[in-house]
Amino acid sequence: MKALLKFVAVVAFFVIGGGLLIYAASRSLDFVQSTLPTEDQVLGYFALLATSGGMIGWLLVFLYRADGILQRGTALIMTLIDFLGEAALFTMDTLYRSGENGLVGQMTKDEIRTVILAMSGLIALNIFATLVFELGKMEVLKEIAEGAARDLVLFKALAQIEKDSERVADEMMPEIVDQWRGNFRSAYGSADQLGLGQYQAKSEKENHPKPAGKTFLWPFGKNKKPPLPILEPETVPVETRKNGNGSKPPEENPT
Repeated sequence: MKALLKFVAVVAFFVIGGGLLIYAASRSLDFVQSTLPTEDQVLGYFALLATSGGMIGWLLVFLYRADGILQRGTALIMTLIDFLGEAALFTMDTLYRSGENGLVGQMTKDEIRTVILAMSGLIALNIFATLVFELGKMEVLKEIAEGAARDLVLFKALAQIEKDSERVADEMMPEIVDQWRGNFRSAYGSADQLGLGQYQAKSEKENHPKPAGKTFLWPFGKNKKPPLPILEPETVPVETRKNGNGSKPPEENPT
């Protein structure tokens, strides 16, 4: 008997809860579809993901998927928010339809506008909650914490390097200058390496050009050839001249 009552209680729980949830979702859907054009009525079903559908979804996430305090807190808070949104929306739809039927006063345009804005805010809040939930994973939080610690150490190291850079530069400068001197001397340590000791040898004719001759201009003694030396006439004995003028003696007369 006890087991039967337990089974009846479970069935009653799901029937009551499920039936009321279906009724609330239908009234919310009716209000959403009243704000949409006729050809876009199907889009109203997606809006239920921010009310009754969102409430059930976030509850399942809280029970079976949430890990860590951030994810569990996000899922639980969104379950409650979607429940309040569902309750407010099906209440507004009931008042709206009752006013059309003349049972109560009709809702003004400002009131309808307020409900529409609240519904849009609820949808946006559910989208934001999904992002927060994914960022709330323990692995993601661990990576964020380790990254923050690593960045802090790196920033402090860079600050210390910048602080000590001048002292390190002063310590390294003599060694760098000595190394530069050695490299410079090995590369340009002679006149030949600098291009100063390589000359082309000239021939003797080029080294000793002919002296330019003097020019003389006539009649002022220039452009005038130097006078030839006057030779004294050679004295030749008379007896040795040929016919009185040659160098052989005169021939004897055969007669």
